[in-house]
Amino acid sequence: MSDVNMSLGYLMVNRTGENEYVGGIMVTDPYAIPVEFKYSEPIKPTGLQKILYGNSIEKYLLVDVIAKKLLQNLEEKPKFILIEDARMLDIQFKVPIIYISIPKKSEESKEKIREELTKETLESGYDIIFSGTLTSDDTKWLERISEEIDIMEPFHRLKEALNYVCSEE
Repeated sequence: MSDVNMSLGYLMVNRTGENEYVGGIMVTDPYAIPVEFKYSEPIKPTGLQKILYGNSIEKYLLVDVIAKKLLQNLEEKPKFILIEDARMLDIQFKVPIIYISIPKKSEESKEKIREELTKETLESGYDIIFSGTLTSDDTKWLERISEEIDIMEPFHRLKEALNYVCSEE
């Protein structure tokens, strides 16, 4: 079993061309080598669900239906879960959920965030947004990892894996 303090989780939910949603989580060691991979079956909301949930259907599917279930089924508990979709910051889990992005020059840190969230910029240039608190050791750990590997690259592999899984079904 991996050292809980040395692994990262990458979580994403993709919308396919058929208006289906498929999610996946990949836990990696500090060198971005996968130690666990889980995915959901594609989920397509029904017409009635679309009517009843209205504009909140997508967030409901992302957070409550797909992401939470993937996290609950993890065997390896990573130090952090990284996400590319800020809507998933509403997930409550035992380890910090961190939205990570490359800052856009046009926004220049004027992006408004909800009151309960914190935004920091790592020395490596990535913006991170999270709820709760990260210790200075947590931030230093993320800094070190983002200097040693391309911390965003595993999202690309996860997306490719989800596309592969969907094409096989």
